Amino acid sequence: MYTYLYDGTFDGLLTVYFYAYKDSQIYDICPAQLHQPSLHSIIKEIHTESDKAERIRKSVYTKLSSTVMYNLYLLYLSELPDCNVLGLEYLRLCYNRGIAINTAKHHPVIRQLEDYRYKVTRELDRVKGFLRFQKIDENVYYAKFAPDHNQLPLLRSHLEKRFSDQKWIVHDERRNTALVYNLHRSMLVPLTTEEASQLVEGKHDDCIDLFQRYFNTIAIKERTNKRLQDQYMPKRYREYMPETK
Repeated sequence: MYTYLYDGTFDGLLTVYFYAYKDSQIYDICPAQLHQPSLHSIIKEIHTESDKAERIRKSVYTKLSSTVMYNLYLLYLSELPDCNVLGLEYLRLCYNRGIAINTAKHHPVIRQLEDYRYKVTRELDRVKGFLRFQKIDENVYYAKFAPDHNQLPLLRSHLEKRFSDQKWIVHDERRNTALVYNLHRSMLVPLTTEEASQLVEGKHDDCIDLFQRYFNTIAIKERTNKRLQDQYMPKRYREYMPETK
C-alpha cells in the first residue's frame, strides 16, 4: 500500500492523480506537512508538475465536465478525512461510467461526494452571511474567521464583487492565510505564526505595512521562491496590482 504526499496545492493534487490513477494500492493521499507516519504504507512523494496538472484539467473539462472539476476542487477544499482519495475514486468512476454516474445518488462514492460537497457549500453560505468587518485603518477593513473547510478561495469572487470599492483583509485563523484586496485584485497570502498573531492581537498597522511590502519581501534574492510566488499571485493578476510595480 502506498501513501502519496504532495505540497498541499490543487495543482499538486492533480499531479498525484496523474501518477496514481492506475495504482490500485493506495492507502492515503495527503499534504506532506500533514502526514502522520504509518507502518501500513510506503511513501511516494510527488512533486508538483504544472504540465501534468494541466493535462488532467484539460481532460476533465473536455471528456467529462466543468461540474466534475468543481466537485474535485470542493473535495480538495473540504479537508475532510480521505477527501483526496475520494477525489481519485470519483475521477475514476466518471471516466469509467460517464458523467451520468453523478445522478446515481445511491452509489457510495457519489453519496459521500454529495455529503462532503454539502458540508462545504453550507458553511460557505453561512460565512457569507455572518462574516463581519471592522475598520482598522482609514481605508482598510478586516474580518477574521476559522472555518472547518478552506473557504477563502471560494469567497474570493463574492467579496471582490460585494466590496469592490473598499480595501479589505479576510483572515483565516485556522490556516494562517489571508485574502487581501487592494481595489484592483485580491491575493491569497500565507502568514507566519508571528504575522497571524499580530492580526489576531490587533496590531493592524504592522500587518497593513506587511501586505504593502509583500512582493518586495519575497523578491529578495536569497528568499526567492518562484513557484511559491506564482502559486499565491498568478502572473495574470500582477499587472493590475500596485504592489508589483
